[in-house]
Amino acid sequence: MVPLFAFANAGVDLRGGVLQEALRSSVTWGVVAGLVIGKFLGIGLGAIGAVRLRLGQLPQGVSPSQVMGGAAMSGIGFTVSLLIIGLAFDDAALRSQATVGVLLAAVGATLLGGLVFWVSRSVFGHRYASLPTVLDRPVDPERDHVRGNPDAPLTLVEYGDFECPFCGKATGMLREVREQLGDRLRYVFRHLPLTDVHPHAEEAAVAAEAAARQGKFWEFHDVLFENQDELEFEDLLGHADRAGLDVERFARDLSDPELLERVRADADSAEASGARGTPTFFVGDRRHIGAYDARTLIAELESGELRAADEETEDAGRD
Repeated sequence: MVPLFAFANAGVDLRGGVLQEALRSSVTWGVVAGLVIGKFLGIGLGAIGAVRLRLGQLPQGVSPSQVMGGAAMSGIGFTVSLLIIGLAFDDAALRSQATVGVLLAAVGATLLGGLVFWVSRSVFGHRYASLPTVLDRPVDPERDHVRGNPDAPLTLVEYGDFECPFCGKATGMLREVREQLGDRLRYVFRHLPLTDVHPHAEEAAVAAEAAARQGKFWEFHDVLFENQDELEFEDLLGHADRAGLDVERFARDLSDPELLERVRADADSAEASGARGTPTFFVGDRRHIGAYDARTLIAELESGELRAADEETEDAGRD
């Protein structure tokens, strides 16, 4: 659709031999070469070269062939290209030829990208960028923060961020899930502070662990989500006081590297489990993909319970 949109909005009148003239112009084919071949080689080899030089690494589940496919697709660009054409050429004929080049490049980049992704899929078996879907670290009631019956048959794990507004909104939904499933559910919270967008998230997570040392993780967890815009150091001390914590001990624990290490261990397990944003939920040990409203999660949890019961029945029958 992008080439069609570009064609409809480029404002080039192709009548009167303009198209034929453009197809014979070195300007047109120079633009095509730059966008299709230049971007394909420049972006693709640049990214892979940076990985080889250990200047960075590819996202989990992304192969070099898929990077090359994305690099090819980057030639589908016309907004900035048309702006540069307007700045670079005073001659109307040259502007028309360059614009035709941009339109042709959009088609060429689409075909090249499709070809590269087809080769990636057919030859190398890379169907799509896949992330892990299984919980990396099983729930351990001795280590994890568990709300509800620790031995419950149903498990819901959340990787969350105390500064994430979506996590804050999800707390009401989770309350409904817990109320409906009762003792059949254990809810587990693990930390995934998105420090690149939430500057207070990691410190808030450490504060929750400091509260856990005084046996009040869940009380502090709730307070943090109720006051997501108050996560400065002084705010955390105030929350600790209202939660009935020993504030002096709490303040000392905030600087304990062991708690920071625990938070980062949770974040590492989130990455290994395929969690890239918050909130991310795991129903049992499987990452939940899709809507996370109460009805959907309850249905997922109950269907998992039914599958487990059926498997137990089949095993008993075989025995």
